[in-house]
Order: sequence, then C-alpha cells, then structure tokens
Amino acid sequence: MNLVLAHQFLADATSILHGKLTSLPHDSVLSLAVQYRVTAYDARFLSLTNQLGRRLVTEHVKLRAAAPELTQSLNEALASV
Repeated sequence: MNLVLAHQFLADATSILHGKLTSLPHDSVLSLAVQYRVTAYDARFLSLTNQLGRRLVTEHVKLRAAAPELTQSLNEALASV
C-alpha cells in the first residue's frame, strides 16, 4: 500500500462511518471502571452498552461476573432470540 491509497482508504472509511460513531464521556467510563472494578478498556464497552440500553454479549467471564446486568454470554443472547 502506498500513501495515496492509504489516504483514499481513510477518506472512504470516514465517509462510510460519518454520523454512525458515538462519543463516550471519559468521566462516565472512569466511573464505571471504579464501580465494577474493571479496566478502563472494559469500562468503555460497558459505557457504550449502557448508553445504547443494551447488554454486551461477551465470553469474558470476569467482566460478566463484575457487571451481570450489563452483560450476557452468547448462549444467553441466542436463547432470548
């Protein structure tokens, strides 16, 4: 890949994703990290889940144990379909 092609890919991605991205306030992510005793990385997923009013589908056992009301296993998600 060359620089021109990389810029074209970036422009295409920006166009496709325009208006479809969301912003997560850092303070809410930090609050969730502290509340559930998880990493800031995991708290970002919990924050997005919370913002969307959905449960995160994950096989991360420790994360599901820490925040069961915001998470579910794939089996749980499929059983509710």
